[in-house]
Amino acid sequence: MNALIDRISKAYDEVPYTSAAFTVSAPEHLRAVAHLFGLDAPVPERARVLELGCAAGGNLIPFAVRHPGAEVVGIDLSPVQIDIGRNLVEAMGLKNVRLIQGSIADVGQELGKFDYIVCHGVYSWVPEDVRAAILRVCSERLTPDGVAYVSYNTYPGWKAKEIVRDAMLLRAGDRAAARERLAYARGIIEFLHEQAKQGTVLSTVMGEHIDMIRDGEDYYLSHEYLELCNAPCYFKDFVSDARAQGLEYLGDATVATMFASNYGTAAAPALLAECGGDQVVLEQLLDFLQNRTFRQSLLVHADRGAKIRYQLVAERIANLHVAGRYAKDDTGANGMVHWTYSGGATVSTYSPVTGAVIEQLNAAWPATVPVAELLATCSEGDTDRVLELVTNLIVGNAVRFRSEPVVPGTLGDKPAVRPELRKLAAAGDHPVVLFTEWHQPAKVAPMERFLLPLLSGDVDAEQLVGAVQQAVEQGGLRVTRDGETLTDPIEVLASIRGQVNSALGSLAVNAMLCASPVKAEAASAKPVGKSVDKASPKPAKAANTKAAKPTAKTEAPAKPAAKPEAPASSKPSRPPRGKK
Repeated sequence: MNALIDRISKAYDEVPYTSAAFTVSAPEHLRAVAHLFGLDAPVPERARVLELGCAAGGNLIPFAVRHPGAEVVGIDLSPVQIDIGRNLVEAMGLKNVRLIQGSIADVGQELGKFDYIVCHGVYSWVPEDVRAAILRVCSERLTPDGVAYVSYNTYPGWKAKEIVRDAMLLRAGDRAAARERLAYARGIIEFLHEQAKQGTVLSTVMGEHIDMIRDGEDYYLSHEYLELCNAPCYFKDFVSDARAQGLEYLGDATVATMFASNYGTAAAPALLAECGGDQVVLEQLLDFLQNRTFRQSLLVHADRGAKIRYQLVAERIANLHVAGRYAKDDTGANGMVHWTYSGGATVSTYSPVTGAVIEQLNAAWPATVPVAELLATCSEGDTDRVLELVTNLIVGNAVRFRSEPVVPGTLGDKPAVRPELRKLAAAGDHPVVLFTEWHQPAKVAPMERFLLPLLSGDVDAEQLVGAVQQAVEQGGLRVTRDGETLTDPIEVLASIRGQVNSALGSLAVNAMLCASPVKAEAASAKPVGKSVDKASPKPAKAANTKAAKPTAKTEAPAKPAAKPEAPASSKPSRPPRGKK
């Protein structure tokens, strides 16, 4: 291990990176994207998965929990993080997870081949030889029909962020302690923000990033702006390097970013004409238009490149399972109905067919609905409209999609959570974030965290109320109203009962409950409806985006507020990362 790698390892030991699930890196999602673009990928239930830069395993553990028949391997340079992950894996009773402390550059044939390789938040933050090793490992260790995921910082968006980084590095100087370096580095951005002449490039850059520097988590800022290595690249250059290793670009993990139709009816024809049918050129142009800073590219072996099809085909759309949660807005004066997707996109329509599909998705949430079922329940003449709608929802980042059903638990008399998740919730403070059945990070409220270890499927709501009441009496929890602790027994009990019901509802809607094996098996066995064998209509204009934030009650000792369900943004400004 050379001196630079050693310093990088120590930086992550000193300021560990929060280790969490990153939704679009889930093998189930990678398989579905491959399916969308014409390729078949291995079934996740029996897959071998490798993560390069796995931190404490927060992005691997949720997949391993969902698929006990899969084999999961993670490698990370930081011994501190690997030790944390190993301890949690043991505490959770997981037998299909192996975490290795070591360098990505040393990965060889001894680990075997993998159906999915994930490298999130590493590629841009390591020396050039390790970047080459990442692509080499993806090429050498990927099974013939496997899919690799690599995320990285990109130009042109990082051109401006480099000004921020350079200024922070200047002020941090050669101070050894990471937190001291960050404290000094933050100060220079405040200074430049105040002193920059209005209307200048510096003023614009500082204005765009000052909130991030003020409010960003220490671990994120330390490793994003003060990292020893940070080498953004243009998308086209990344693809060129991947091709040199015998790999081909499949698509972006957030597929909505790939379609010219999402950037306006005026721009789309010119973009398509300019790119000459080359998807890489098209997406590089889109990066310029969006000033993109971060990418999540999917790679396959080069010999599969000829089979990739970017024109979405109805037959493959019809084989998907989709899910979404939508809030109905006021109907416009012209009769147009507006729906807001929980991820922020807006769906506007005059068609009752759209409303019927959205109602079906809402009724099933957080579970998926087979597209075949949507087709089977619509009128014979509406098949094309339903296929067009689902296609447009996918292109507009307004629906989730999978090749297999997702079947979280529902709120019954005795709600259940996976035993591994219950053990993780009871494990105390650690950098591994709780997760949902949709491979999302879940920062739960205090009441939800208290209840999670108790949800074995053998305890009803009234027994949970009793457990909370006992914890309050013993001083472990407080019941408050407007910041004041309640003391009247009747008020306390009423508040507890209300908050327990609210917490259980939140866990259910955010897909943290698990389904019984019978329900999951029944969902997998649903028959396919109408068969479809024709190209789908052209996708419609992309949806607009705006935030949708459900409220959450808080109670008890100070803890993070509940985080509402929301899929990843198409261009995250603060992407969570793994480590080298």
